Amino acid sequence: MADLRSFHHVSLSVRDLDASVGWYESVLGFEVLFREEGDERRAAVMSFAGGGYSVGLTEHHGRGATFDPTVMGLDHLAFSVDSADELRAWDRRLRDAGVETSGVIDIAPGAILNFKDADGIALALFWDRG
Repeated sequence: MADLRSFHHVSLSVRDLDASVGWYESVLGFEVLFREEGDERRAAVMSFAGGGYSVGLTEHHGRGATFDPTVMGLDHLAFSVDSADELRAWDRRLRDAGVETSGVIDIAPGAILNFKDADGIALALFWDRG
C-alpha cells in the first residue's frame, strides 16, 4: 500500500456560504475553484491564490450552531508561511481587515499566529524554523 503524501483539502462547515466565501476571498486571498448546490447543502471549494486545493466550505441547510474548538472534531486549521517576516506581515494584514489575532507567538519549532474566520472557526498561520 502506498503511503499518504499530503492533505488534499479540508472542508469546514459554515453558517452562511456566501458570507464565508467573501471572507476567505477578501481576508486570506483564496479563490473559488467551483461551487455545488444541493437540497441538503451548498459548498464551495477554494484554493490558495494561484495554487491548488486548500479549503472547502460547506453550508448544511437547517444548521446554525457556532464553532466550538472544545467539542470533538476540529481544534484549528493551520496554514504555512515561508518566514517570520511573512507571519508578521499577515498579522498586520489581518488586523487591518478587522480580524482579532493572538499576535505572533514564538514557540520551539517556529512561530504561530492564531485568529478566527467569520464563523469563529479557529485558524492559524505557522512558520516552521526547520
